Amino acid sequence: MIEGIYTAAASLSTLERWQASISQNLASSSVAGFKKSNFAIESDAKLKPQYAPDGLSAARNTGGMPIQTTSVNFSPGDIKATGKATDLAIGGPGFFQVRGEDNQNLYTRDGEFHFNSENMLVTKQGLPVIGDAGEITIDPERGPVTFSRDGTISQGDNQLGKVSLYDFDKTEDLVRVEGGFFEPSAGMEPKPLERIVVTQGAIEASNVTPMSEMVNLIAVSRAYEAAQRAMTSHDDLISKAIGTLGTPTA
Repeated sequence: MIEGIYTAAASLSTLERWQASISQNLASSSVAGFKKSNFAIESDAKLKPQYAPDGLSAARNTGGMPIQTTSVNFSPGDIKATGKATDLAIGGPGFFQVRGEDNQNLYTRDGEFHFNSENMLVTKQGLPVIGDAGEITIDPERGPVTFSRDGTISQGDNQLGKVSLYDFDKTEDLVRVEGGFFEPSAGMEPKPLERIVVTQGAIEASNVTPMSEMVNLIAVSRAYEAAQRAMTSHDDLISKAIGTLGTPTA
């Protein structure tokens, strides 16, 4: 019976983490370029006792305990036209490169850019976008800026450089950081893409499907209620057992 309570408690903890993942996806569903989190629950029936997280006995692993894993889903979102000249959408693989506050390279699919007071192309967080020649700056007196399909940046007849896109051998090893950016893990090297396709005046929407996330949220709620009922049932059985076995007989 104690094992039943432990299993139910572990399930409740796992469901809380799944709910947090769903909440993050829903909250970011309208953020350009956001990549949703996939949450998976697996049974750990083969977990060895010495690797139990808190020194539990082998008996507590016999039935298999839930293990949660979270990964980023890098499938592309829909391309939505905005008409804004500094909005860019990536067609195909790749990430824009931006310079973080600590001078580190960060990567994103969010092409919702603008020119700041210094006439530098930056993200909505104010981080510089990096092109093939470094930071991208313009002369506002030379006229409007255009971005061709191959990433070439122009003001009239004056070419300012090209937008750079990068990809990785294992995107699943990228680390999500604050602001919707990704940072390479240790040992990962970005690969500049030779074939670049960008669309000016458009952004890539998030790949979150709110309806699917709401369905998952309902499933989590029902499973949470079931686990609570199971825990209450085991607790009642323990109370009855204590009451019966602990009563002295004449």
